[in-house]
Amino acid sequence: MILIHTVTEEETGLTLQQLLRGPMALSGKQARNAKAQGAVTVDAAPFFSNQRLAAGMIVSVALDGFEVAPKEAHFASAAPLEVVFEDDALLAVFKPALLQCHPSPSAPGGSDTLEGRVRAYLGAPAHPVHRLDSETTGLVLFAKLPYAQAHLQQQMASGAFHKTYEAWVLGCPEPPEGVIDAPIAREHPDSFTRIVSPNGQRAVSRYRTLARIRLADGQAVARMQLTPVTGRTHQLRVHMTHIGCPLLGDTRYATPASQAASLRLGLTYHQLSAVTLSFVHPLTGERVTLTHGAVFSFVPEKAALFP
Repeated sequence: MILIHTVTEEETGLTLQQLLRGPMALSGKQARNAKAQGAVTVDAAPFFSNQRLAAGMIVSVALDGFEVAPKEAHFASAAPLEVVFEDDALLAVFKPALLQCHPSPSAPGGSDTLEGRVRAYLGAPAHPVHRLDSETTGLVLFAKLPYAQAHLQQQMASGAFHKTYEAWVLGCPEPPEGVIDAPIAREHPDSFTRIVSPNGQRAVSRYRTLARIRLADGQAVARMQLTPVTGRTHQLRVHMTHIGCPLLGDTRYATPASQAASLRLGLTYHQLSAVTLSFVHPLTGERVTLTHGAVFSFVPEKAALFP
């Protein structure tokens, strides 16, 4: 397995050692071992650790000396884990609703978390690339190598990492497809709740109506495809409430109408599911697209489609 990294303009002037320990996210031991084994080249030639790099140089690190930790025999007894994709560098899994991605104040150490299940499955540390809210279902990507995690998070910062969601919302947006460009800020400096505010950070989401149905009481709801262009906290939930179509089941960003509808439907958490991840594989350089069907607790079996 070979790590390939092309030096960017921003990385010009870094030494090889700084690049290995920084953007390429190798540990000190990994960097020393790779150099000692002659496993590091720059533009296919040897390169001193203290030499400085220039934009466009290609740094190659052979990973033959690095072992991916084997799976431990006890992983089968751990909590269930639905694996969607796995290779030597990455693991993508499906997260069910009401499961925290990683330890947090609401899920202290020792709690059941998705990261804990992944660690039990791998028998090794897991490096989360991104996260989902506890209530959100769908695809979550983990890296087996720190380099892969750093590479993918750089893609998220540059916009090369794409995510698509589906959701059920109260009402039907007009037009049925469009872009929401509305800055998002904290409601108060110490608040976790977000609001649309001219003083906020730029936030852009795309939406497309997939289906419109009318509930038994005549109220309209819609199944939406949602694509965050930026990555603000609670962005999709805030934006859909902003255009008058809050997510069903959402308690934090509910309107009186959506709260009442969710109560009638027995929905206690928001109906949002991460269905697609698309990124450039950090080792092969090829684009990978992973999909999983949306999973909701809302199942409108008795609803009739709009004409």
